Amino acid sequence: MKEEDLKSVIMTIAGRPFPVKVDYDESFYVKDLEQEINAKIMDYQKTYPTRDKLDCVIMTLLSYTFDLRKGPTSVEQEEVTQKLQTIIEVLNDTDFN
Repeated sequence: MKEEDLKSVIMTIAGRPFPVKVDYDESFYVKDLEQEINAKIMDYQKTYPTRDKLDCVIMTLLSYTFDLRKGPTSVEQEEVTQKLQTIIEVLNDTDFN
């Protein structure tokens, strides 16, 4: 895919904004994905109140990774792969120091 076919969208994950380049099809579910990831992070924060936010983000990443490894159907695998890729991009763009 060519760079000019992508557009930059801001996703806010765990309260932090991240620019993510998406194609036309992906742009339709960016906000849903953002809400789903943040909901999962918040669930971990409620379940493990002594953990910091980064721990909850990592637990979210791990849960998506485990879901991917369990051998989902091809449609589910595609969804999990996209979610995992988005989380990885967010983590790559983040300075946790």
